[in-house]
Amino acid sequence: MARCPSCSAEVAPAARWCARCRTNLLDPRIGRLALPGKRLVAYFLDLLVPLVALFQILVVAGAGAAAAPKDEPRVGVLLGIVLLLGYNVWAFLVFVKGLTPGKKLLGIRVIKEDGTSPGFFTMLIRELMGKPISALVLFLGFLWILFDRDQQGWHDKLMSTYVVE
Repeated sequence: MARCPSCSAEVAPAARWCARCRTNLLDPRIGRLALPGKRLVAYFLDLLVPLVALFQILVVAGAGAAAAPKDEPRVGVLLGIVLLLGYNVWAFLVFVKGLTPGKKLLGIRVIKEDGTSPGFFTMLIRELMGKPISALVLFLGFLWILFDRDQQGWHDKLMSTYVVE
């Protein structure tokens, strides 16, 4: 039986990840699989960050509109648009690297099977198509992470991705 190069635990012949330390068996430099709890927190942060950003945009836009002369309320709207564009540019740049804002904050990222960054289109399909599919039947696609040998949800299996620390 093969052994993990990181922790020396016995591993199944076809395994890609060590069951004990979650290290990649083919290339330990890729990292370790992220814990399901950490992935869950990242998911909720991904929901929370845009809501906080939107709240800030509305506050700034409202404050700018209140401070502007009655005939010039466009300053607040302009500030709100600038903040919204800034957030979207930041999220896009993070997205291209296989991250979402929540994953970036928690130090985890999405990779392809070979350890490379998935790229924009892979992440786009994974996030906008795969995650709704995972949530479709009582969130079973997300719960799948708890039982899958490689800790992949349906959205990960769809795009052949893994989430690592």
